[in-house]
Amino acid sequence: MVSRVLLVSLLAFVIGSCGAPESVTDPTGTWEGSIAGEGLELQLRAVFIMEGGTVTGTLDIPQQFARGLELENFVLSGDSLSFSLPSNLGRARFMGAMSGDTLRGDFLQGSFRGTFQLVRTSMETGPAEREGEEVTITDEDVVLAGTLTLPGGEPPYPCVILLSGSGLQDRDEYVMGFSVFVELARLVDGAGYAVLRCDDRGTGGSIGGLESFSDSVLLHDAGLMLAHMLEDPRIDPDHIGILGHSEGSTTAFMLAAERPDDVAFVISMAGPAVPGYDLIPSQLRAILAMEGFSEEQVSDRLEAQYMIMDAALENDSTLVDSLMRAWALEEIMALPGDARESLGDLDAYLDRAVAASAASTLDPWFENFLTNDPAEYIRRVEVPVLCLLGELDIQVIPGTNLGPMQEFLADNPRALVAVMEGANHLFQDAVTGSVDEYAVLEPEFTAGFRDTLTMWLEELRNSGD
Repeated sequence: MVSRVLLVSLLAFVIGSCGAPESVTDPTGTWEGSIAGEGLELQLRAVFIMEGGTVTGTLDIPQQFARGLELENFVLSGDSLSFSLPSNLGRARFMGAMSGDTLRGDFLQGSFRGTFQLVRTSMETGPAEREGEEVTITDEDVVLAGTLTLPGGEPPYPCVILLSGSGLQDRDEYVMGFSVFVELARLVDGAGYAVLRCDDRGTGGSIGGLESFSDSVLLHDAGLMLAHMLEDPRIDPDHIGILGHSEGSTTAFMLAAERPDDVAFVISMAGPAVPGYDLIPSQLRAILAMEGFSEEQVSDRLEAQYMIMDAALENDSTLVDSLMRAWALEEIMALPGDARESLGDLDAYLDRAVAASAASTLDPWFENFLTNDPAEYIRRVEVPVLCLLGELDIQVIPGTNLGPMQEFLADNPRALVAVMEGANHLFQDAVTGSVDEYAVLEPEFTAGFRDTLTMWLEELRNSGD
């Protein structure tokens, strides 16, 4: 999955708690949302526990590879909840109010001012007990921790290896209350297949350097998972397939193209068929239209997006900075006067707002994402392929990706490409497909997705292909 990833400096949090009166709203559960302000946005996942009137909690910041950070100084009064966390940038404070399963309020840290909103996605406060056996895969520079589930019946079993989307994901690919890979493992297991899923390196139980995170690293780690399954005597070495979600789909096609004798089939779940240079503008167009921007405004922002991408490909840091600064200034000047005044020193504000985004745009990974063309690998895959897209997906949009995917697989008689009606990027039953909906939708797949995937796998297994 691809989204605008904007930075607030890494917060090192140590947390305690304080007492709360009895007549208060219980915040216990898992909450997900974001901090937003000064043109920046940072995704958060918090877990709160109230016992004996005392609240404790932890915070995850996936974009900054931070998990289980402890929170302190909780104050709970009625439906108001505040807490704070120390950091090298000064103490950060959250001051919010709960309304049902939504907690929203103000965030302060030094001169940074913003708002936050969290939605309670589960009453659970700890990881669910995983079905299956623990797996450890070791190589020179990485240790991958994962879970292997085995179906009923006698071995050897056909197998599906799951590869997650962009960003660091754990083995469950937990997104806004929906453990996507847990549900996938159950579906695939029910079709008679073993399933291997691992935490990405640097996440969960997996260890490995992230200094040069790239497609080659993703491909290397996927290859380790494949090699591990080929060596397991319970697994049929002639029937091991790769299922990739979103960006993981590209890795799946890369692995199948590189190792055609070892990969028996590929499942692309909301996988792109075009380079990031085409994918990002299609996402931006859909998001802006959904937010009510006029066609002229959409056109202007798309032009700016192309200019930024072109500058990134030229590694022109001065131009990237100036373009982003102009874009941010335009958005600031569109704010009401009071809102502009609240930003303080405008130049200092722009420095903070632009620096992180410019750095990510000039990262080598971003250049690779813009230029890496999935067609190069998709065309080379001759094994059976199932490619599923969500009708309402605004991250890998069918209007941009369906035609190319069908074209690249046209010479593969064992390929099936289908669009799942009413499905978003996670293949939930959606209303608009917006990312904001994920947390309020049922954490389950559409019936069409479930039926199509399991039927295809069962037919593949029964055919012996």
